[in-house]
This record gives sequence, C-alpha cells and structure tokens, in this order.
Amino acid sequence: MLVVNISDQLGNQMFAYAAIRTLAEQKGYDFGFIRAHNDRINDTDHKYGNEIHTIFPQTRQNFLEKLPDTVIHTYHEQIQPGDPLFYNEDVAHIEDNTYLIGHFISYKYLHSYIDEVRKWFTFPQDISDRCQTRIASVRKKYPDKKLIAIHFRVGDDYLKQGFLLQSSYWIHAADYILQLYGRENVIFLPFYDRKQKKGGIVNYFFQHYPCEDIRGTLVEDMCSLSLLENLIVCNSSFSAMAGILNQVPDHLIIRPSSYPAGSGYLPTDCFPEEWISIPARKSFLSRLNYRSMQLKGFLLKGLKRKH
Repeated sequence: MLVVNISDQLGNQMFAYAAIRTLAEQKGYDFGFIRAHNDRINDTDHKYGNEIHTIFPQTRQNFLEKLPDTVIHTYHEQIQPGDPLFYNEDVAHIEDNTYLIGHFISYKYLHSYIDEVRKWFTFPQDISDRCQTRIASVRKKYPDKKLIAIHFRVGDDYLKQGFLLQSSYWIHAADYILQLYGRENVIFLPFYDRKQKKGGIVNYFFQHYPCEDIRGTLVEDMCSLSLLENLIVCNSSFSAMAGILNQVPDHLIIRPSSYPAGSGYLPTDCFPEEWISIPARKSFLSRLNYRSMQLKGFLLKGLKRKH
C-alpha cells in the first residue's frame, strides 16, 4: 500500500491524492491517504466542508484514520526554490508499503492517467447544477460575449510567504484576452480568495474590465472554473487543478511564467505545457514581507540559544 499525507488547502490536497493514487494504480499497489492537521482554511462549504473526502465521493474509500502498521517505509518530497522541476523521477520507483509526505504538485505525475483523475474529482451533482445555473445566467445576459474566468490568489498568507504575484500578471493576461477577442466581446468572471475594502488588484480589475461576479464557496468556485472555456489561472494549485479538470472543448488556459515562493521561484511543471504563458514576477512587497519574516525567525533562534 502507498499512503500519502494530505495537507493544506483543497488544491494541494487534490494534487497529492491524484499523483500518488495514479502511481499506486499503475504499480498495482493499494492506496490510501491520511489527513494532516489543517489550520490553513480560506473557506468551508456549509454542506461539503473543505476536505477532498467530504467533497468528492470517489475519494472516501481511500481515507484512513491512521497509518497502517504494514506501511514501514517513508518518502519525504524535497522541493526548494530554484529546483528545475516539481516532478521527481524517484517517485516512480517507490516500493510498496511506503508513506509519502509532500504535495507532488506536478502535472507530470498524473497526465497519463488524466481521465481517471477527472473521474475521481467529479463534483457532487448539486454543486455542478448550481454552477451551471450561474454561468447560464451570465450567458443569457450577454449572449454574444465570451466568458473569461480569472483567478486571483492574493490572500495575506501569500503576501507573507513570498508567493504573491505582481499585479501586472493579471493585467497582461487580461489584455492578451482583449487583443484576442476584442474588449466589446468579453465578460470576465473574477474568482478570488481576498478582496480588500479599498485598493488592490481585485478592486482594480472590477473597475477597469467588464466583469460579472458569480462566486460561491471554494468548492463551487473550483467547479465553475472547470466549466468555462477561457481561464486565467495564477500560481495556485487550486486554479491549476481547476484547469486540469476542465474538459470544455477547445478551451484556452493562460498561466503565469513563474511560480514565486519564499525568496525564489518554484518550478512551473504543475501546469500542462500547452497552456499559454504570460510573463509574471514576484510582488516586491511579498518579497519584503518574507525577508522580514525570515529575519524575525533568525533573531528568535539567536535569543533562544543565548538562554
């Protein structure tokens, strides 16, 4: 049996589950997952919560309350800013009865099993119906316009951890769409984790681009993102997975050229190669916040050593 530790928010959970279940099925091993303690929660659906096994029925059979005694090996994913790939070929050679700890955020882990992955992450029918209804209402209001989903990951956690993109990425991505289709022919549907009372890229976007707001809960938003024919994702496993689940014929997906993290950048192989790349850089304020957080950590360690 391969057992993966599922941690953090929905997108990270889904990548880890999909990557290691794919590996297990290809090698003929049993598969399960245990849930790490989670205190990183942006949103909880009142009915389905924020865990893959409470949202997606086909994952529930693999949920384990504890690590089986027969699982005697451990593999830790090691990814550092500056590494060329998230994907590690060593994972393909993992032996049976191994406990895997990591996020495994690479499309390369699951691309050969993509049809099965999409079945595992089939949204509950009521979620799908609700999202289809919202999208249909916008299509009825703007029958001749193309709908463009755009995802903003701009929460305080991204700012503090050095993940936040410069706002120019979303502007350049939107302008690419306007050049492609014409401003008069599009409506943007923004999805976001945080919208400031004043200022910020999300408010700017609503003020400067034609938009409609059809946001719901986190799981509803992922479902909506997967149903639209044009999608602008960001450096987020959430919107990356939504794009991977998207089966709309001839869809167009735009992604950032870089994936900021801490003081550097992570690999971008979480995205399929055919997605359109738009230049992106780390926010200066995010870099500054991360450096400040690092400095405080070093100072605290120094004080502890003295005592």
